[in-house]
Amino acid sequence: MSNKGQTVLIGTTLNPAGDKVVASGIRLARSMGAKVHLVHAYDLPRVQGGVPSVFDIPVGELLDRGRRDMTERMDLQIARLGLRSEEIAGTTLDMGAAHRVLIETAQRNDCDVIVIGAAESDQAFARLIGSTADRVVHKADRPVLLVRDELVVPLTRVLLPVGLSDFAAEALEEGLELLGAMEGGREAELEALFVSAEVDGQARQAAAGRLDGFLAGPRRTAERRIGSRVEFGLVDREILARIERWRPDLVVLRTHERSGVEPFLLGRVTTALLRRGETSLLVIPPLAARAGMSAGRMEEVEVAA
Repeated sequence: MSNKGQTVLIGTTLNPAGDKVVASGIRLARSMGAKVHLVHAYDLPRVQGGVPSVFDIPVGELLDRGRRDMTERMDLQIARLGLRSEEIAGTTLDMGAAHRVLIETAQRNDCDVIVIGAAESDQAFARLIGSTADRVVHKADRPVLLVRDELVVPLTRVLLPVGLSDFAAEALEEGLELLGAMEGGREAELEALFVSAEVDGQARQAAAGRLDGFLAGPRRTAERRIGSRVEFGLVDREILARIERWRPDLVVLRTHERSGVEPFLLGRVTTALLRRGETSLLVIPPLAARAGMSAGRMEEVEVAA
């Protein structure tokens, strides 16, 4: 992955409570040699008694006031976090559903990674905890970094839950490429985790062999040593248990093609990690999604997902 011309899109609420998420995105961009595009999505402003109208405050005037206020708040956040003008690829203030604004802005500006908060105590982040984060990670056509509290780079431990399919191999290779770019030359300890439902000893031994064979594929371990671990049981439960025991800085997880039986399983795992996990997530979509998704297809995908 070449760093030249890369852009990291960061979703912001503009509130000081969200500074850690934005700061994490800035550190990621700097470690990649990339620029930053800050994005804030907002709703139509309301006044007491309902939507604004000519009988209280004209809609246009109210919108202009709101945009001026948001612009000032974005400038203040940029100053608070020490983001230099030469590091900024662009800023976007756009009215609409947050997940749509984030994904469509990333598409228009060909951003390489989307960074948003995975959890925040501040009420303004409430939508990111549930619907916005879920929709972004399941609909985005590029990697999404969900920051829990704060992400410190360079990374020291990264957990890689894997399946053994071609789609899993594709996502693992892209995840490793992105990790290599974001670590600034320092190698984190990597562990691939495969969860199997098998219970007898012979099946367990076979599962370990299958994982080793998967990791030995071309490009996967040519430059990086990856430890391997096999657990047995429910996928989401075992991943959460490993996170609790091993305490990785980051979990790299793939999303899915939008057909077949995997969407339900992987959607459940991603949701479990979003709501009950204790670490940041880097979610990698299938490379096929990049070729097939466009801003014009958002409505179709929302209906189908």
